[in-house]
Amino acid sequence: MKWLFGLTLAVPLAFGAEKPSYILDDKRAAKIKEIKDEKAQRAFGGELAGFMRALRPVNAVNGVGKMKIRPPRGKRREVPIRFRTFALGAAVINEYATALGTLTVTRRAGKEAEYHWAPPAPGKPRNLNGRQAETPFAGSDFWIADLGLQFLDWPNQKLLKRIIKRGELCSVLESSPAKAAMGRYSKIVSYVDEDSMGIVHADVYDAKGKLLKEFSPRSFAKINGQWHLKEMEMRNEQADSRTAIIFDLKAAPVKEAAPKK
Repeated sequence: MKWLFGLTLAVPLAFGAEKPSYILDDKRAAKIKEIKDEKAQRAFGGELAGFMRALRPVNAVNGVGKMKIRPPRGKRREVPIRFRTFALGAAVINEYATALGTLTVTRRAGKEAEYHWAPPAPGKPRNLNGRQAETPFAGSDFWIADLGLQFLDWPNQKLLKRIIKRGELCSVLESSPAKAAMGRYSKIVSYVDEDSMGIVHADVYDAKGKLLKEFSPRSFAKINGQWHLKEMEMRNEQADSRTAIIFDLKAAPVKEAAPKK
């Protein structure tokens, strides 16, 4: 069992297949450090992105937490959040609920992530496309597309190199959308821990190629012998704002109501 430390919840995951071939062939990066051949970059990058898209939770997880938002001006604020992650048939479902509404991200094998936004009544639920998902979630620096790991669906995936980042051997993955479909992001460079296959850092670039945001896990806690993500942060370098999502690791799982007899 491994753990995904990334833009989604800290959930125990099942690896449906072996890790990408370049990791299996060279676990210590003794040979593969910098990949200069573009054909190899794309082959290994596509393999890594596909592997990450296929990760599935072993167990359903329910919990609560809060977003601590520091805007560029004005008062800091906290937004309570409830989250849920589970597998439903061939799909993996992630839900993030606040007083402003509930975001549901559905990921199916071979398909792009689907986004569904349900505001409180009398608002009408709606599905969001890729560009519509490039909008702040509940007024935070985490955009809907970030929570759905939308960059893994982009057609251009390159593995640039393998380096030590935050004490872990990481694959450096550069992801970019098709030019015709480019929205507010031009590329994302993520550092993927080859042990947990989770993201330990990511740099997000705007449509002009300038650094826009930085993502990083901030702290972890060990519970029952397993490491859980306790806090993650997104910093908007251009707006000079930041948002931390803090998970309440002591929260008991939400129990489903018993069916009426």
